[in-house]
Amino acid sequence: MKRYREIKVESSLEEMFRVEQFVEEISDEHTLYGSYFGNILMAVSEAVKNAIVHGNRLDRSKRVRIMEELTKEGLWVTVSDEGEGFNFKEFEESDPGPGYNFEKTGLLLIHKLCDEVRFRKNGSAIEMLFKINGIDDRIFSRREAFMQDFFRVYQRLST
Repeated sequence: MKRYREIKVESSLEEMFRVEQFVEEISDEHTLYGSYFGNILMAVSEAVKNAIVHGNRLDRSKRVRIMEELTKEGLWVTVSDEGEGFNFKEFEESDPGPGYNFEKTGLLLIHKLCDEVRFRKNGSAIEMLFKINGIDDRIFSRREAFMQDFFRVYQRLST
């Protein structure tokens, strides 16, 4: 059942369309439209943007690698950059509230949208698990409620 595929993109935000196409191909292959497509697209997009901007510092000579692997656990998507990494432990414990640093928004979203998140290579690689075989309405409802709350708070703080 184990299957693997990957793409590499240049460290430019103009490459995000290729990431979206990759996620669409994954979703088409596994019939994930509806509840899971949005979760995967947003989490992977945030991880790639972080890799491009923070990891590779928009250096077009560096690449971001996006790998998809289907295992018994579910769908693993790994995003890795050519940067030095970062102290991911401080970002794992982020929680929106008064004085929340919205520079950490991407990682917060990733943690909330994935079933499991792991960092590798000193933080220059993030592995995201989506349990596509075991998704149920409770998980989707919890994630949908989080996203609604997140955007409500974000709009309030942005005005």
